[in-house]
Amino acid sequence: MTAGQPRPLQTYQELVNRLYQQSNYDFVGVALQAPVSPHLTRWLFVAGNQNERFRRIVLRRGIGIAGLVLRTGAPFWHNDILALDLSDRLYSPIARAENLQAVVAVPINDGPLHTVSGVLLAGYRSGHHRVCEADADKLSQSLA
Repeated sequence: MTAGQPRPLQTYQELVNRLYQQSNYDFVGVALQAPVSPHLTRWLFVAGNQNERFRRIVLRRGIGIAGLVLRTGAPFWHNDILALDLSDRLYSPIARAENLQAVVAVPINDGPLHTVSGVLLAGYRSGHHRVCEADADKLSQSLA
């Protein structure tokens, strides 16, 4: 694969499976923006899911952790995501659906302009695990 080209979709599922199996994350997922209008962003590839509710979630730019990563193109993490409620701009539907306490998300940059086309998110269900910048760095490196 040449730099700047989008990854084949199968590669994303392999990435999610590898991160889930080789780390201690309880959940790993990739949300991608559809290439055609209305360019909806959905969770397409997951590992460690407890149910199928993730399939109904549509991400909006700037809303929730994944939406913030889509809008800013910067990594983000939070260690008490379930404490946020629906009125908070960082409220995260995927965290609610999967009962995640601590999550870290990084942008997926593809295409010739390296635009943000998706989000790689990993998280823990237990409050005993914490996420930090080092987790974001590791996730970003896994996309290289």
